[in-house]
Amino acid sequence: MDISAKDAAQQLHEILKAVRDNYDQNLEEIAYCDGEYLDLNHALEFFELDQIERLELAKQLQDNRRRRRRAKDENERLQPLYDLVTQKQELVSEVSKGRRMVQNIIRSQATRRYTPRVRIDLQPLFEEARAAANQN
Repeated sequence: MDISAKDAAQQLHEILKAVRDNYDQNLEEIAYCDGEYLDLNHALEFFELDQIERLELAKQLQDNRRRRRRAKDENERLQPLYDLVTQKQELVSEVSKGRRMVQNIIRSQATRRYTPRVRIDLQPLFEEARAAANQN
C-alpha cells in the first residue's frame, strides 16, 4: 500500500469523524421514522380513507419501515467502531494531534535547506538543486 503520512493522517481523522457523524445521523433518522410511524398509524386509525388513500398510506408505512431498517442496520454495523471512537476519546484527540504533527513536519521539510560547513563554495550548487527540487 502506497500512502503518504499526510494522506494517512487525514484519512484516519476523516474516518473517525464520519463514523461518529453517520451513527448520529442514523439515530436521528430512526427517531424521525418512529414519530412518523405513529403519525401514519394514527391517520389510519382516525381518518376515513378510500381504497386509494389506504394504499398510499400503506406505501408510506412501507417506506417508513424500510428507511428505519436501513438506518438500524447501518448503526448495527457501525456500533463496534462507534464504541471505539466514543469510549476512547483520547484516540480521536491523538489522531488529530498526529495529523497536526505530520502537517508541521511537512511544512518544516519544505523550508529546510542544507548549509555547507566547510565547503561553502558548494552553496550555490545546493541552492540550484533545491530550486530544481521545488519545481518538481
